[in-house]
Amino acid sequence: MQDRYDVIVVGTGAGGATAAYVLTLAGARVLNLEAGRMLDPVKDFHTHTWPWELKFRGFGPPGEYDGLWKINEYTAHLYTNPRKDRYRSDPAFHWTRLRAVGGRTNTWGRACFRHGPLDFKTKSLQGFGEDWPIGYEDIAPYYDKVERLVGIVGAKDNYFNMPDGIYCGPPHKPRCGEVLLMERARKIGVPVLLERTAVLSVPYDGRPACHYCGACGHGCDVRARFSTLDAVIPKLRKRPNYTLRTNATVYQVLTDENGRAAGVSFFDSLTKEYYEVRSRAVVLAASTVESGRIMLNSRSRHHPNGIGNSSGLVGRYLMDSVKSGAVVGVLPLLKNRVREDEDGAGGAHVTIPRFNYNRKDNYYGGYFILCGTGFGRGVSSAGGITGWGAALKRQIRQEYGATLSLRAYGERLPDYHNYFEIDPDNKDAYGIPQVRFHWRESDNDRKMMEDMYGWMEEILRACGAERVVPYKKYLEPMGDATHEAGTARMGTDPKTSVLNPFCQSHDVKNLFVTDASCFVSLPGTHGITTLIMALAWRAAEYLAEQLRKGEI
Repeated sequence: MQDRYDVIVVGTGAGGATAAYVLTLAGARVLNLEAGRMLDPVKDFHTHTWPWELKFRGFGPPGEYDGLWKINEYTAHLYTNPRKDRYRSDPAFHWTRLRAVGGRTNTWGRACFRHGPLDFKTKSLQGFGEDWPIGYEDIAPYYDKVERLVGIVGAKDNYFNMPDGIYCGPPHKPRCGEVLLMERARKIGVPVLLERTAVLSVPYDGRPACHYCGACGHGCDVRARFSTLDAVIPKLRKRPNYTLRTNATVYQVLTDENGRAAGVSFFDSLTKEYYEVRSRAVVLAASTVESGRIMLNSRSRHHPNGIGNSSGLVGRYLMDSVKSGAVVGVLPLLKNRVREDEDGAGGAHVTIPRFNYNRKDNYYGGYFILCGTGFGRGVSSAGGITGWGAALKRQIRQEYGATLSLRAYGERLPDYHNYFEIDPDNKDAYGIPQVRFHWRESDNDRKMMEDMYGWMEEILRACGAERVVPYKKYLEPMGDATHEAGTARMGTDPKTSVLNPFCQSHDVKNLFVTDASCFVSLPGTHGITTLIMALAWRAAEYLAEQLRKGEI
């Protein structure tokens, strides 16, 4: 590493890699810090490993990963295990951390629907929450740029408040059960769209089309699904003005005598040695919680409550999607059918977008519904299997491939009382103070939940489900959807926000935060990854111009 850089970017996921990409191409000398290691897709992604080839059939040792839905025998080596690197929360918060180059883009859900005009102006256009200081028209050009970089397949549906994007290829064809869902749901006024996804249906930008092994959630060893590890970092490493430093766990943003960002301090994750490195500007994109943790730990005489936190709002207004449990039905039309290879592009090829825009509900916001159907890899694909011996085998054979599962993800209203703070009595392996979470379910969450389950049952009935597997109505703990957002919200008033509309700190002009921390609201529409990238691209262009002018 050299002594001084133009910009230090913390994080190599969606927000970090995008900011580093834009700044590097603009000519800035960029140091990109990543807390984890470089991954080798061939060795680290067990994409083509069958469950019966693993000691614990993919689940891991009994009790080891229960309740940690993304962590299993396929992925445990990628994630930080919260039962070993502990944090406190009241009630339980599911904090999912993937410390490796590419971050959670290595295992994300890959849905790439745009957020529309109503999503940025919930107060003025929908009558609840708070408006963003920017609108769809401000971010649309950056969606264009991001979608060209990512490579998204989809169809132009002209669906309300879900603008069409730029697609490099056609959407993946629906499976048999998804065709049935599309036909039956339409009859009760529920729209079903083909998924707009970052899994290639055609070769693009030197990457091959998906070969349909169906294991995108475990990583992709051929680069057919987008990750910054595969599609952005390789472009950057060819540039002489870009430096990637792995195994660098950032502790604090350093400041100069005027209270401006002067660089960062970090620990080598392998040796635990302490380092400091200097720069003209700092970009935090370590993920919503990690970026906030760095800011709150960056205390000095200029910033006694943490850097950029004069408003006291860093860590506040923590949001995550309101996520229901799954509802599963057995469809007689699909029972005992011929087994076919329906693995597809990992996850669903169709989706149910928010569809309550013209309805009068007793709650604010909306939600989308993800579906699952087809011949999955495990016995769990059968609809609530019971019994023993011959009867059990018969039921599995009949119902394998005949189930349809639905799960809803909804809008969570920003709430000052949902937050994290520094936990001074709990430090990680490097001696860095950990965070402590506080959150609560709201009346709006619970009313939305009732509507979610009601409609999921209605959809299954419309599809002719002969029975619905018994379930309990509940919402997953916050964090379980892995859509954390909002803890350094953007705005125009430094008293009520942390960042300005360009993700720039109100307090510290050479500090930017380009992950989901800047969100003002978390819409009940699909995915936030390409929105994070679009916001990061816009912020990085602004920062590059400020550097060029000498204003930073």
